[in-house]
Amino acid sequence: MSNAYEAAIIGGGPAGLTAGIYLMRAGIETILLEKQIVGGAALNTEHIDNYPGFPDGISGSELTGRMAEQARKLGLVIKEFSRAEGVGYTDGFFETGVDKESYRSVGVIAAMGTEALKLGIPGEETLVGRGVSYCATCDGMFFRNLDVAVVGGGDSALSEALTLANIAAKVYVIHRRDQLRAQQILQARVSRHDKIELMLGKVPLRINGGNEVESIALRDTKTDGESELKVSGVFFYVGLRPETGFLGNLADRDDAGFIVTDENLRTKTPGLFAAGDVRRKSLRQISTAVGDGALAAVNLEKFVLEKR
Repeated sequence: MSNAYEAAIIGGGPAGLTAGIYLMRAGIETILLEKQIVGGAALNTEHIDNYPGFPDGISGSELTGRMAEQARKLGLVIKEFSRAEGVGYTDGFFETGVDKESYRSVGVIAAMGTEALKLGIPGEETLVGRGVSYCATCDGMFFRNLDVAVVGGGDSALSEALTLANIAAKVYVIHRRDQLRAQQILQARVSRHDKIELMLGKVPLRINGGNEVESIALRDTKTDGESELKVSGVFFYVGLRPETGFLGNLADRDDAGFIVTDENLRTKTPGLFAAGDVRRKSLRQISTAVGDGALAAVNLEKFVLEKR
């Protein structure tokens, strides 16, 4: 079954939602396809300090919730739990496949963001959903008053550790280096929190457990000694990668898989634009994603109007 629109947006994070707002205001018939629920990676951020207009900060879920509400009020069709499986391009039209349906459009904005990298240690894959997670906001509630570990030393790891500290009995932050990589403001918050303990210079070796996580085995990078930390949950934040494979050869990518665009966010295929974290750029923040979404939408609007 095929459904026809003038524009299709793949991804419901800040970039995709902003693009939807701009396109609807321009009178472009648009559908937004999101693989999970709208909000994107911002949903996992408990407190955002650097988005303009919120001097006291705001949670990622509230900020993106407001974006989605605004887009829906303008008439944007949002299809959640609709993972794009492939995009074809024939005779000047795109076909985006989702499950047993496809969505035809004059133009597409790829705004899929990124997905969490797997560490690939024993027990990680087999215990996903049974103590292993990549989203504290999604799964933190299952670990109320239990001990958990967060693996990683960047902004995402520390933000999620702070989220978990409101729920869990104890949060261990495990990082392979002797220094964290996160912003100083996050490091300061973590260091002050009495329920968070830093375990630096530790490398995860394996996740132990039968039907659920029981502990994590660690190697000390200085002594090479092995230890076991008893926890009920392990949350991984060791890096991100873009989800761009389903675009096939419609867009060029860099060595890491990020989409290459020009200054107007156009790809090599006319009518296909990229916005947000999924494209090659030097800064990935909510504010830059919003800017990308606006710019991609304005240029897609021009493209659609020329085709009408």
